[in-house]
Amino acid sequence: MSGTVVPYRAESRATQAVGVDFDLTLVLHDQGWQDGRIYGEPIPGALEALRALLELRAVFVVTARSREHHANIAAWLVGHGFDAEVDDAPDRSYWTTRGRILVTNKKLGAACYIDDRAIEFGGDWTAALATARHRMALTTATATATQGEHR
Repeated sequence: MSGTVVPYRAESRATQAVGVDFDLTLVLHDQGWQDGRIYGEPIPGALEALRALLELRAVFVVTARSREHHANIAAWLVGHGFDAEVDDAPDRSYWTTRGRILVTNKKLGAACYIDDRAIEFGGDWTAALATARHRMALTTATATATQGEHR
């Protein structure tokens, strides 16, 4: 295991939560989500992992879905046995309520994030940029050509 270690500290709200991405991290689907509906079933082990995380820290679910669809995610979570609410605080920076999952589109302070598209930054920008280029399906030649288009 690698990465930054963030132990729980009562005086630090940022250490008290875990952020979990929704689409392709908790629910598997291949039909998109623009209409707000949730297609597919939970990814195997996802619900059990959420329960385990709730025993350890506050948990919030982060989504790129527009705010009008957050209630669908909260309902999906409730339908799978969780207590969930939609983030209605425009200036929220942290979530520290244990036992209830917050659904938000904000990157709140957290000990860690679980996300299917994340690139962990370990202090080496050369490695991070190489991984980003790979994830964007760019070769060195296409990356250079793409950069030239944006100048």
